[in-house]
Amino acid sequence: METNMRNYHIVIGSKRYFDEYLPDFKKEDSVYDFSDSIKLSDAFRESGKINDHFASILIVRNNNYNGIVEAAHDRLGPLIEELTTSSAEIYIHNPPRILMKYLEEQNDRLSIKLSISREKYEINRDPSIFINNIKEISSHILGQQTALTEISKSLWYLTTVKREKPYVIMLYGDSGLGKTELVREIAKKFFDGKFLEKHLSMFKNDNYTNYFFGDKPNRRSIGFDLLERESNLIFFDELDKCPEYFFSTFYTLFDNVQFKDSTYDVNVSETVIILTSNYNSKEEMQKKLGLPIFYRIDKFIHFNEFNCDTIYRIVQNEILERKVEYNDKISPDAIYAAVSPLVSTSGENARTIKYKVQQVIEDLLFEEIHEKF
Repeated sequence: METNMRNYHIVIGSKRYFDEYLPDFKKEDSVYDFSDSIKLSDAFRESGKINDHFASILIVRNNNYNGIVEAAHDRLGPLIEELTTSSAEIYIHNPPRILMKYLEEQNDRLSIKLSISREKYEINRDPSIFINNIKEISSHILGQQTALTEISKSLWYLTTVKREKPYVIMLYGDSGLGKTELVREIAKKFFDGKFLEKHLSMFKNDNYTNYFFGDKPNRRSIGFDLLERESNLIFFDELDKCPEYFFSTFYTLFDNVQFKDSTYDVNVSETVIILTSNYNSKEEMQKKLGLPIFYRIDKFIHFNEFNCDTIYRIVQNEILERKVEYNDKISPDAIYAAVSPLVSTSGENARTIKYKVQQVIEDLLFEEIHEKF
C-alpha cells in the first residue's frame, strides 16, 4: 500500500461548520483555494507552460462547484488530483454525489484516506424551560390561543421522542394573522434562532426547475441549500403559491430521511418542516394541493381571524413599538385617537393595522410643517 496518499476530509453541513472544522494553517503551508487553483492551472495551460504549482493543502468550498463548467463535474475527482501533491490534505465542503461516489471508490481501493464529518442538528430538548419558551412565544403571537396549544403539543412531542422521518406542519388561514411570526419565534426558542427559509411565491414558473430538481450540477438547488442549513427547522412559506409541477420535490422531502435531487444526497432525518398557506379549510387544501401532498402533512393548524379585543391589542402594541420613531413629537394617545376610527372591529390583520398606524404617524408629523405652506 502507498505510504504517500491524499487525505480527504469531507465536511457535511453549514458554511459556519466547515469554517470551524478547518485547522489553523501555518504561514509556510501551501494552502490553495480550489477556484484559485483552477484559474492558475488554466493560466499555465493557456500560456503553453507546465503547471508546477501543486497544493499540499486544498480547500474546496461548496460554492466552488458553481464556478466551473458543467462538463467538469464529471471529473471533479481527477481534477482535484491534478491540482494537488500526492500527499495533500484536501478539505471538501458538501461534495456533489458524483464526487462523493468517486472518493468512496478510491477509498475502497485503499488509494486515499477518507474521513467524513457531519454537522449535528438538534431541537432544544430541555424540559425545564419548555413551558417558559411556550409562554414567551405566546406573548408575541396574539389572538391565536388554539393554534398555540396545537403547536405546543407538536413541539412537546418533538422534544420528547426521537423521530427519524421529517415532521411536517401546515399553518393555514388568511394572511397577516401571525403564521410567519410563529415560525420565527419557534426558531428562536427551539433552534437557536436558525432555520432554512424559502418563500415559495417567488418560484412561479418553470425557470426554477433547476432549483427544485437540480438538473444543472453547477447551479444552486434545493439539495445544495438543505446541505448548507444551520438547523433542522425548514420553513416553506406560501405553499399555495407554488406551481404544482414542483410538488414532486415535496413528496420526496416529506416522505424520506434521505433527500436526493440530480446532484446532491441530503440527510433530512429529524427535520421539522413548517409550511404556511392562505387556505381557509382542510377541504380547500385537499382540492387545491391534491391528496398526495395533503396526506404527507402530519399536522394542520388553523389561524383564526382576529376578534375585536385582539385588534385593539395589536393597534396598541404597534403604536408603542414605534415610539422611537415619533418620540416626543406625538403622544401615543394622539396616534390612537386618530387611528381608531380607521380600524374595523373585524377583518383586520397585522399588515392592515401596521399600514394604518404608519399613515396616521405620517399625517400627524406632517401637520406641523403643512401649516407653514
